[in-house]
Amino acid sequence: MYLFFKKNREEKFNIVQHNGVFKRKIGLFEAVALITTSTIGAGIFSLPYAISKSGLFVGLIYLVLFGILIMGLNLMLGQVADETGQNMQMVGLAKKYLGKPAEYLMTLLFYLMSFGVLVIYMIGEGEALSALFGGTKFMWSVIFVTFFSLLLFIGIRAIKIIDFVLSLSILFIILLIVWISAPHVDYQNYVYTDLKNVFFPFGVILFAYSGVTSIPEAHSLLRNKSKDFKKSIVISSIIVITAYILFVVAVLGVTGNNTSELATISLGQKVGPSVYFFGNLFAILAMGTGFLMTGLALRDSLAWDYKLSNIKSFLITVVVPLVIFSLGVRKFVAVIDIVGGVVVSTQMLLALLIYWRAKNLGHLKNDKYQLHHILLTMIPLFLILLLGTIYSVVKLFF
Repeated sequence: MYLFFKKNREEKFNIVQHNGVFKRKIGLFEAVALITTSTIGAGIFSLPYAISKSGLFVGLIYLVLFGILIMGLNLMLGQVADETGQNMQMVGLAKKYLGKPAEYLMTLLFYLMSFGVLVIYMIGEGEALSALFGGTKFMWSVIFVTFFSLLLFIGIRAIKIIDFVLSLSILFIILLIVWISAPHVDYQNYVYTDLKNVFFPFGVILFAYSGVTSIPEAHSLLRNKSKDFKKSIVISSIIVITAYILFVVAVLGVTGNNTSELATISLGQKVGPSVYFFGNLFAILAMGTGFLMTGLALRDSLAWDYKLSNIKSFLITVVVPLVIFSLGVRKFVAVIDIVGGVVVSTQMLLALLIYWRAKNLGHLKNDKYQLHHILLTMIPLFLILLLGTIYSVVKLFF
């Protein structure tokens, strides 16, 4: 009887149970928005600086090549999610297909990623607030953490709606920046190339494209899974690739080798007060809500998965990144590079292995989700991620 009413309730109100919480089912457009907003974040503000070190030509090759390969990875992961028959996040998929060790590794990567992202937001907020209001970056980072930690402790769930709106508005902001910056472009900035730094953008671009956890999330909430899921991954990938290319081309055309680590600072200094103010204000709001979203997910994971009290979960979420920051980790792009080059690339390698294992077990048979010439994506992506991870680890320690 209970199961009948539960099923009837879900059908009547068009909701689905996801991770123990009832959520409304979504359509194609909302799935595209979910994947897009989960991918575009703090990474976009560091892309112009990273690419300025190697040159626009090299950067565009990275953006297009990585964008296409990671779209392929998301499609592979999407097929696994579509045919698993259960709502699972990356940790669950790693356990199912790769065993306990992979589950532990994926869990470790989740926490390293979360703490790393919180540190990145702290650094970026300090730079943006200092640029707008004066004072030291360290002071503003501490003020930011104090204020937003209070919001995190209260647990404002409405912030998810704000984050959704702000993340979508970044597409409008990018178009606005392109339009306003066009008269200030110096085309000499586009011809610079430095092959000595050809690998410099690797970790930053991987971080900017990281959004694999949004794939199982979108799948679990879609109404017409087999019909719309593959479309949502392809459309959102094209949007992200286009947005990154437009933003990088616009910023580098204006600032060139003088691009700041947080791109909106140097861009505003070149273009004028309006872009300086609104660009940095947008960065502040976007990174602030990103801090809250990441903090909420981390806090809830500690409380739900490890049965810690709300106070302990909150303190670990706030204190650990604050300690890392206080120990001197304050380089915006450097931290993004480490997180992207080591943590994200390892996470993506595991996602590739999950697909390979599921395919070998014969679990991927859905004709509606057929992926063609998949080896053309798997082999180069595996080699790039493996070599990139090794390079990032060697660079980190040597």
